[in-house]
Amino acid sequence: MNNIRILNTDYIPSSRTIETVLVSNENFERVFFIFDYEGYSFRLFDSILNLLNFFQDNETESDFYFETEDQKDSFLMNFELKNNERQIE
Repeated sequence: MNNIRILNTDYIPSSRTIETVLVSNENFERVFFIFDYEGYSFRLFDSILNLLNFFQDNETESDFYFETEDQKDSFLMNFELKNNERQIE
């Protein structure tokens, strides 16, 4: 099971946020960006570039989409961090 740590939260406006989240286990870590639309739509991006493209280009989709916070949290807690992730030394 992974650890989840919120590194930063930006409010755009107050009912919408972008969270920078660190997902880690004993060996690896990875950063995700989550756009929370008023608490009922969670779009997860695996890079800042994908997040920016989502806001600049209406045709770009998020890498993952969740309808509830529980779905999002479960995904992050169980996400398989692999050798291509940043290794913790």
